[in-house]
Amino acid sequence: MYINQLQTAGYSIVALEQSSKSESLQSFQFPQKCAVLLGNEKTGVPGDLLEYCDVHLEIPQVGVIRSLNVHVAASLLIWEYSKQHVHAS
Repeated sequence: MYINQLQTAGYSIVALEQSSKSESLQSFQFPQKCAVLLGNEKTGVPGDLLEYCDVHLEIPQVGVIRSLNVHVAASLLIWEYSKQHVHAS
């Protein structure tokens, strides 16, 4: 499985998904080498793939509807990663 190959190569696998194990995107310290797993907009990341991920991240939200389009969520994650690794230096 490609996820296992990435982990063997030293990558942390980060799923952007609301789960019982989710950490807040804002407080997560991204490793330099990470691969992001995104789900589709309706069903999210498949449960059988979540078990292979090193961490689950969620974007804190307020209100009744707790959902973002996948491209918006991915943009926020990339911004947070870049703040820590690109703009910090």
